[in-house]
Amino acid sequence: MLKKRKYTNIDILRIPFKVAPFNVVLQIILSLIQAILPTVLFAVGTAYFVDTAISIFNGQAYQSTIYIPLVVLLLLLFVESLIPNIQSFLNARTGLAINQKIIPAILQTRASLSYKYTESEKALELIERVTKKLPKTLQSGVNDIGNLLQSIVAITSVFVLVAVQVWWVIPIIVVFSVPLFWVAIIAGKKVYDSSRETYKYERRYSYYSETLTSRESLDERTVFGYVKDLLVRYNEQFKIAHKIQMKAMLKMYVTVKTSSILMVLIGLGFALTLINPLIDGSLTAGMFMGIITAVFGMLSTIGWSLQDASEGLSLSKELMVDLTKFVNLTYTQGANDLPDQTTIEFESLEFKNVTFKYPNCDKSVFENLSFIIEKGKHYAFIGVNGAGKTTIVKLLTGLYDEYEGEILLNNRELRTYPQSTLKALFSVVYQDFSRYEITLSDNVSLGNVAHNVKSSEIDRVINEVGLTDHVAKLKSGKDTYLGRLHKESQELSGGQWQKVAIARSLASKAQIKIFDEPTAALDPIAESQVYNDFKKLMKEKTTIFISHRLGSTRLADKIFVIDKGAIVEQGNTDELISQKGLYKQMFETQKRWYQ
Repeated sequence: MLKKRKYTNIDILRIPFKVAPFNVVLQIILSLIQAILPTVLFAVGTAYFVDTAISIFNGQAYQSTIYIPLVVLLLLLFVESLIPNIQSFLNARTGLAINQKIIPAILQTRASLSYKYTESEKALELIERVTKKLPKTLQSGVNDIGNLLQSIVAITSVFVLVAVQVWWVIPIIVVFSVPLFWVAIIAGKKVYDSSRETYKYERRYSYYSETLTSRESLDERTVFGYVKDLLVRYNEQFKIAHKIQMKAMLKMYVTVKTSSILMVLIGLGFALTLINPLIDGSLTAGMFMGIITAVFGMLSTIGWSLQDASEGLSLSKELMVDLTKFVNLTYTQGANDLPDQTTIEFESLEFKNVTFKYPNCDKSVFENLSFIIEKGKHYAFIGVNGAGKTTIVKLLTGLYDEYEGEILLNNRELRTYPQSTLKALFSVVYQDFSRYEITLSDNVSLGNVAHNVKSSEIDRVINEVGLTDHVAKLKSGKDTYLGRLHKESQELSGGQWQKVAIARSLASKAQIKIFDEPTAALDPIAESQVYNDFKKLMKEKTTIFISHRLGSTRLADKIFVIDKGAIVEQGNTDELISQKGLYKQMFETQKRWYQ
């Protein structure tokens, strides 16, 4: 649906037509019909009715002759009132079709983008703008194009009607209307430019708003009472964004609408020019009223509808520029692929002189980092926060591939493997694990989406992480919805949620299990029990523990101590304690926590 190419004005109509062709075509046809009704047909219908009425009044026609023009006029009024309702219905259906097709396409594209964009504020703002504005802009774009065509047809039909009577008025109307059209386009661009400028402020006040209303921050809001402080921050960012937007919109409004007043004055002047033809009889009273009605309708169209449509299309055009940038960002090939059903046989994984720095950062996280992970052994990366431990996980799992040096998986460069292979090989429990508000059973099954996880397998991993007793207390057992999204949902404690995340990893068939601070939400007793369970669960598996707490080192065959992006010590627990270095210092410090 969204391809890597340049998007232009034509795509404002092409994309909606692709997802809802019948609705879009009918909307355009109705716009053209609506363009003709208030102009030529109403002018002619009004003239027919008024002239017939005058003839009857003057005794030149029978009273019964008024019924036909009256029915014609009423029928035109009925059709005119009916069309907007039909258009609203079609527009709603078009919007629904756009949401059903475009939003999944946007989300799929977002999921395919290179992980590096998570570190770029500018890229995130672009992505958010397109995600939030594209569906609504495409829906309104169909209306704007319909209104633009309606305005053009309406103006053309009135020009033809007027040209027969007073042709010299046409150039005057054109001279005033063309500049208004361009002013509207320029105004639309300025309004969208202001929305680009304000988006960073919108992101900030939206964040504060979410913090002030979300369930996740409820406890701290209550305890710390920071609502007033965040409201001040919210208002500061909101006012900045509002000021920028209002400045652009005010300029646009004053410029465009002041010009519209001139069109009304032209209409009054035009009406005066028709007085003489009316007096000398070359123009009937009915035709006079019909032409005046049509001309003022046309001037209103030029002054309001045409400019609004032009402004809307100008906004849409600017979004097409953003959409072009969005779809042409760098993708990760195979990012949306499912894990391979059959994993490769893992033998070794080696970092050889790897140097890496995050995008838009000058300082490297580490330089010339080297180590080897071998099949069936347990490893621990230990270090203080910010030492670079989690970055190693991101490189191992292929989230980042812009590094110097080599990362060799079975003596083959990691970047040459498809994403589906890496997904099948690694299973990760992140420190900031996700809490999926679906059933407990489905939470666990997400760890192995390439296969249909059996109920007995789910029971096994639930038991292995020590959740069996708690599951027995849930309303529907492992089929209970977790969180608070559903009426029948039940909430878990932080430690229980973490055990669910660990169970999800254990359900995976991945040969390499990575645990990034896996016991951060657990108390010391629960932590000790989890590590005792890990010792049994990880038999004959390759595991990597990432932590600044040393409980996991009891399981490790080899410990890498990371400091300032470099491995400063390595060995098992006894070897590292005997070295009396950073590990010994951390060991002694953490030992005192429990004394």
